Amino acid sequence: RFFKSLLKGDYYERLFEHTQKVRNEGLHSLNDFYLLAERKTLRFVHTYIMLIEYIDGVELCDIPDIDETLKNKIQQSIRSLHEHGMVSGDPHRGNFIIENGEVRIIDLSGKRASAQRKAKDRIDLERHYGIKNEVKDLGYYLLVYRKKIRNLMRRLKGKPAR
Repeated sequence: RFFKSLLKGDYYERLFEHTQKVRNEGLHSLNDFYLLAERKTLRFVHTYIMLIEYIDGVELCDIPDIDETLKNKIQQSIRSLHEHGMVSGDPHRGNFIIENGEVRIIDLSGKRASAQRKAKDRIDLERHYGIKNEVKDLGYYLLVYRKKIRNLMRRLKGKPAR
């Protein structure tokens, strides 16, 4: 991590800045950051504290049955996030909060929004919520075939496929 931070810079600072940029562009479904305090050696962060917005709502994991309207709102929130150059990285039920009928996204990834990461978000939406992935782009096929190759390698080693 130390050498990676020297080359790529600070992960949390990039997330903080990107979140602010996206919120300034008008996308308010993601939670806001108020403070990022870090202790660094060169560019490597040893300790960090993040103060983020408290969202007074219901976590998606506390809603037993998700109706189609809510699924559409979840899909649209991820689509908007992608349009603004961000990815969730892990769109499971614990990372969405419903506030006044609107979907809010928490625990975002500060990683670059590559085609494969966007495809992973869409595939995870299908896996977690049954929201069909309608976009079969290059990122999608790279992700699918990478998984097939990994499973082939696991079987060749005598391990079960995932």
